[in-house]
Amino acid sequence: MSARSRLALAFALVLAAGGAGAAEPIVPDWPEPARQAAASITAKYGQPQERTASLLIWRRNGPWIRTVVHKVGAEHDFPAKHSDVVEQSLPYKVPLNLYNAVATFNGSVIPDRTRGTLTAYGGSEAENVLSLNLARAVVRGELTPEQAREKQTAATRELRDGKTPELAAKLTVEQQQEGDVSDPDTAMILPSGRTP
Repeated sequence: MSARSRLALAFALVLAAGGAGAAEPIVPDWPEPARQAAASITAKYGQPQERTASLLIWRRNGPWIRTVVHKVGAEHDFPAKHSDVVEQSLPYKVPLNLYNAVATFNGSVIPDRTRGTLTAYGGSEAENVLSLNLARAVVRGELTPEQAREKQTAATRELRDGKTPELAAKLTVEQQQEGDVSDPDTAMILPSGRTP
């Protein structure tokens, strides 16, 4: 096959796949929030590395360790009723004494001590960026959880009006990729035959 024929075949395959809207055929039976999220993430980061009947998974895409689009998300009423279908994780160590403050701010922002990650669940990447930026402000003592909730409510109104507030435009969380931020904790039960 000539180079020209291969190029024509590749072009035909791209057209058949639907170009940027290629996420639609992947998840045609998914609920609307998940279909929209899948299309948006695929348009930005390309096809997922893994697919199951209920998940699309990207690894090391953009600033994220992992992005997952769920077919069925958790229903979440803060700051407005939505479905948490987009999960995104960063390497970030939240001090143990601030876990409660992060949870008070937003129950869909989850620090994981063992893995050394901070994960946001939301309806879109912009919502996750907003949540993580505000969680960072809570961790750094710049905002109380209540102040962060107020800022999330105001910024979400802007997102719903088709605007992109500064807090949702760019991730400001410092990725703590220098060294290992995981914390496997301390073994309390030793293997047989070993003493402390």
